[in-house]
Order: sequence, then structure tokens, then C-alpha cells
Amino acid sequence: MIMRFMMIQPREIALQILYDIEKHQAYLNISFQNHVEEAGLSARDAAFVKELCYGVMQWKLRLDSSISRFSSVKLKKLSPYVLSLLRMGLYQLFFMDKIPASAAVNESVALAGRYAKQSRGFVNAILRRAVREGEQLPKGNSDEALSVRYSHPVELVRFMKGCFGEEQTLRLLQENNQTPPLFVRVNTLKTTRSDLMKGLSQENIETKEGMWSDSCLVWEGGGIQSLSAYKEGLFTVQDQSAQLAALALAPQPGERVFDVCAAPGGKTTHLAELMENKGEILALDIYEKRLHSVMETAKRLGITMIKTTVADARQFEVTEPADKILIDAPCSGMGVIRRRPDLRYKEGLTDSKELTDTQLAILDHCAGLLKDGGEMVYSTCTVNPAENEELVMSFLKKHKEFSIVPVKSPHIVGLGAELLQTGMATFYPDMQGGDGFFIAKLKKESA
Repeated sequence: MIMRFMMIQPREIALQILYDIEKHQAYLNISFQNHVEEAGLSARDAAFVKELCYGVMQWKLRLDSSISRFSSVKLKKLSPYVLSLLRMGLYQLFFMDKIPASAAVNESVALAGRYAKQSRGFVNAILRRAVREGEQLPKGNSDEALSVRYSHPVELVRFMKGCFGEEQTLRLLQENNQTPPLFVRVNTLKTTRSDLMKGLSQENIETKEGMWSDSCLVWEGGGIQSLSAYKEGLFTVQDQSAQLAALALAPQPGERVFDVCAAPGGKTTHLAELMENKGEILALDIYEKRLHSVMETAKRLGITMIKTTVADARQFEVTEPADKILIDAPCSGMGVIRRRPDLRYKEGLTDSKELTDTQLAILDHCAGLLKDGGEMVYSTCTVNPAENEELVMSFLKKHKEFSIVPVKSPHIVGLGAELLQTGMATFYPDMQGGDGFFIAKLKKESA
């Protein structure tokens, strides 16, 4: 029983990941993947490391509040290793009920002996005081209290209150600290939703039908990539909100479609499935390496109609215009904080000027590459109105030939269909489990 908690190696890897983030501003998801792959961890140990790293980043400000209460040394005076060790230890004490307090303290102190030897006693003292006194959280709904309680920077809390009001801000703050559901999209080129559910059930993988799309499943089972159904291309992982983008565009077999911000390929391959692998999809991205992932996904799914081009969506040229264009624009990512908890601490997250300039430039350029009578879908994974509704309205003021049109798709159901009736909608993370997402469907008038 004691050996179950002797997880020095996973904790050490978690420490290295958190150190990379604190010292070198590494991205959590990339650092986690690199370290776990290099270490060759078992699935169980990798899950432990993920829980520790993602949990620490999710609750960083709340953990730091406790460190400040227990320590006379200011946070900025602590070395990255010591600060990361304290956060790890406190997270295990306050959030991981299955870890004995003795293990959380002793393993943290042991790591301090290897990475911050002079601070070993300091780490021990802080964590033992935390065991005795526990957590103390500020009460009330002031910006500062909410910032600590829900671990969001105070400027982000203020921004959210200004956009959404206090009641919805509270819901979003709570939701941003939840574990998001896992959704998959059925590859309709190879199977049906009911057949896939039956096949997965035989492998002891439980799923249930998604609520916004007739090709969506909520995944309630275990590992994915080792399954034969995954290797055979019967499904792909994609949030239920993101699945609405291609469905809203509603491409038809034989059409010419541009996906101008295509990588990593989830929406590109969805377009191809809806087109029955007939027609032409031009997939663009500014990074060649990212386009490789588009083609790898397409190959696994049995899709052959996609052509890729390294290009900037603000200035690429084509010889023939498109019937339809999908613009899944680069954005602040404010709708996916649950999945990427480090995003909330990104400097300038609420300052969208540079992003909105890029987004509008992409829309402006693509407007000239669309056939008369053609349609575009503009989508983001943010809930920031400046990148969404306000940006679309700015575009429409400049382009009188475009208008918002209702989304009509037999494949969109439930709340998804209801909200998209007007042709423009924001989906929030507290709506039936999907990520924060925005969609607007625009039509170019015929000459």
C-alpha cells in the first residue's frame, strides 16, 4: 500500500514541466507532451503527471495565495524550482484527496533535496504548516476575491464582468475550473453513429449521443488511440462546439471549399466527410509542419480530396474562387481555458487589438476569393465579443455585399440548432459541456 504513493519519477517529471513553464514560459500542453514521451511513462503515471501539472496551473493563483500566507518570503523571491515544488505540494494537499498528506509533504521535500537543497527545510516547514492550518479563501464577489477563489487574473475577472455581468461571470469562472467532457466525431464516410456506439460497447467503451450534432458522441470510456476503431479511422476527437463550424458551412459534394486556417485538421476533415470525399478542399496554414498533421488525420480517416498549401490567409492568391470558405480564425482562446488552464495567465489576453486586426484582414481578403452567391463561416474558440460579434459587424459595415444568413442543417440539433437560427451565435462553456465557441454564417450577394 505504501508503494502505491512512492511516485518520485512522475512527480519529478511534473516538477520539470512546471519549472519549464515558470522559468521559460513554455506552453503547458507542449511541455507535458514532450516530457511524458521522453520519459516513456505508463498510462497511469502519465495521468498522474497530467493531473498534477494541469491542476497546479488551473489553481495557481489560489495556491500562491496560500504560499504568501504561510511564508514571509515574497513569491517573486522564490526560485522557480522552490515555487513549483510548493505549488505541487499544496495542490496534492488541498485537491488530491487520495494522496496521503505525508506522501505529499515527504515527496516534495525529497525533490527539494535534489533541486533546491538549501530550501529543503523551507519547503518542509511551509507544507507542514499547510497540513495544520488548511486553506483560507477570501469571501465575497470583489474582483480580488474572485481572482483568488477561482484562480483567474484580476484583470480577466474585471474584463469578464464588463462583458457578461457578475452572474454569468461567476458561472464561467466556475466552469473554467471543471474537467471538460470528451467528444468525438463519427466519420460518416466509414460508419454510422449507432454502429460505432455498438462496436465501442463491445470493447467496453461507453458513449452517449452528443446534444448538438447527429455525428457527435460523448466519450465516457478510457484510452482512445490504442483502439482499433480509432486506428481504422471510424472517428476523430473534436469538441461538440467545434463540430458546428463545418456543419454550419454545409459544404456539398463537388464544391470547391477553402479552409484558410486549417491546422490541425479537425474541421478540414469534417468538411471532407460532409462532402462525401467528392470535390476539392484547399487547406491553408502558415506553418508547413502543422499541415502535416492535417494530412496525417486525413489519411487515417480515408480522405483523399484535401490539398494543402503553406500560405498566409491574409494574402494568398488562387486562380479560381471558392463556393464556400471556412475561417476558423486565430483567436485569444478564451473559450477553451478549461482545456488549456495556462491560457488564463497569458499576458495581454484581454487586449485583442492585434488579434482583431488579423481576424478582420483574413475576412477582408477571403471576401474577394468567394464566388458571388457563395457562403463563408467565421468561427473562433473565444467568447470575447471584440473578436466575435463586434468583429463581424465591422466587416459587414465595410462589405455591403455580405449579410448574415440563418444556419440550416439537418445535422445540427438541439440547442445548437436553436442558437444558430439567426446565423450568428456564441456558445459558452456552461452550455451543455461544449467549449466556448463563436460562429457567424455570411453570404455574398449574387451579382
